[in-house]
This record gives sequence, structure tokens and C-alpha cells, in this order.
Amino acid sequence: MMAIIGMFFQDGLTGSAWGDWANYTASPLRAEPVSAAAAAAAAKAAAAKAGASAGAKTVAATTGVGAGTGKSLSGEGEDVPPEPSFDPANEVGVTEPFGYFDPAGFCKKGDKAGFRNLRAAEIKHGRVAMMAAVGAVFQHYVKFPGFENVPSGLAAVEVAPGTYGFAALFAVAGLLELGAWTEDPSKEPGNFGDPAGLNQYTLEMRNREINNGRFAMFAAIGIIAANVYTGKDAIEQFGA
Repeated sequence: MMAIIGMFFQDGLTGSAWGDWANYTASPLRAEPVSAAAAAAAAKAAAAKAGASAGAKTVAATTGVGAGTGKSLSGEGEDVPPEPSFDPANEVGVTEPFGYFDPAGFCKKGDKAGFRNLRAAEIKHGRVAMMAAVGAVFQHYVKFPGFENVPSGLAAVEVAPGTYGFAALFAVAGLLELGAWTEDPSKEPGNFGDPAGLNQYTLEMRNREINNGRFAMFAAIGIIAANVYTGKDAIEQFGA
């Protein structure tokens, strides 16, 4: 449980469950004093990066390669240039009654890349939480063939073949995230296409997905906490 919570936390801060903490320079855990040698090395690296960026812009201006794409010349990674005019308060997900709600100040004006990272993590966790909350109710009533003796709730991962099912689900989710479901800087955060052809990628539906995902994260946490405290699954909590 501590491991999965840590993975969620790290994913939210770095953009990946296996993310490099070096990518999250705003972490208070990195607020240690910097030595003169480290500062000099950082300044040298920044100067080299600035020189490379200037060279790339010159090539793009003269050849048109990579111009206006928001990507590096190699086409790898999500290289989103800073936009001083970017305001997270004007993005999707700002709805009533709270409006723009960021009391911790994670999203900064002009930091589009940082916002995209956090928004992708929010959508991802919301989608997982929605499936988890529905699954917590579903498993109380339905047992797949071969899983008839597996208990409901969190105890399912402790009893075979529930343990095997959890391991398989974890592996499949990891493969999908590392392969098929990767972020594209030319698309909105969390936009992996419309394989079902529903044609519902509208402002209203995107707001609904984000809000439902936020609610589901609280629901999933509540179900897990209640299960740990009482030993009862999501439906048994109601005395059913």
C-alpha cells in the first residue's frame, strides 16, 4: 500500500511512476545548499544547453526543420517551450463551484510544460480511480470463472488466483503506459485518441471526465480506507 501511494505521488510530481526526481526541481526535498562546484557545473550545463537551443533555432529558421512543432529536432520527448501568456486558470477543468482551485500553487503562470505534466497525471489517476471505484462494487456481485473463492475487497490480492490476476493487471497497465498511452506534445494532456469512435471529445465532456475523475479519487481512497479499517468491501460498508 505504501509502495503504490509512493508511485502515485512520484507520478504526479515527475510524470512517471518510475520518474527521475531530478526532473522535479521544485521539490522541497531538493532544497539543500548547493556547493560552488555544483553551481559552476550547473551554470556550464545551462550555457551549453542555451547554445544548443540557439543553434537549433538557427537551423529551423534556415531550413524549416522543426519550426513551430514544439518538439526537439530529434522528435523525442515532450519539449514544450515556455509561454509567458499561459494561464492555467483558463484551461479545461476550471468549473463551478470552485472555479480555479490550486491552493498549493503547483501550477504557475507561464509554465505550460509543468501544467501539462500535472494535468496528464490528474487525468490518468482519475481514470484509474473511476475504474477502481466501479470495480470495487462490481466484484461484490460478480465472480469470474475460477475466482469463485476469492474474497471481495483488498483481501482479493492476498489470495490466489486473485494475486495472479492483480500481477497480470499491473503488468498490462505498465506496458500500456510505457508503450501505447504516451503523451504527445501536439495533443492535449491525456488525449490518446477515440478508438471507440464516440466523437465526444468536447469541452463539456472533458470537464465531466476531469470532475468525475476527481470525485472517483476521493471515492477510491474512501473505499480503501474503510476496507482497511473494517475488513468489509465497498458494498458491505452499507450493511448489504
